[in-house]
Amino acid sequence: MIPWGASIQLQWRNGRTRQEHRLWLWVPLFAIWLVLLPMVLILFPLVALGCVFVRVDAVELYGTAWRILSSLRHTLVDVRNDAMRVRVSVA
Repeated sequence: MIPWGASIQLQWRNGRTRQEHRLWLWVPLFAIWLVLLPMVLILFPLVALGCVFVRVDAVELYGTAWRILSSLRHTLVDVRNDAMRVRVSVA
């Protein structure tokens, strides 16, 4: 199953006052998938036709792309330094 949402957490410190600020955002990935769906439906046969010309198995190509998108679930990216922390969690 492809991921449906992601949460982004930002945490930073103000240098002068030493205050800590936090911001949490939820990004609905299903809206992005809905916007990309018409483009995918148009490009689907064109990519299959291109696979015939370069002698690549189109079914294997689409299967691999689906497995890559499905494996994005439960991905956690955490980047931090002394002043800021960014955490992206794909659900």
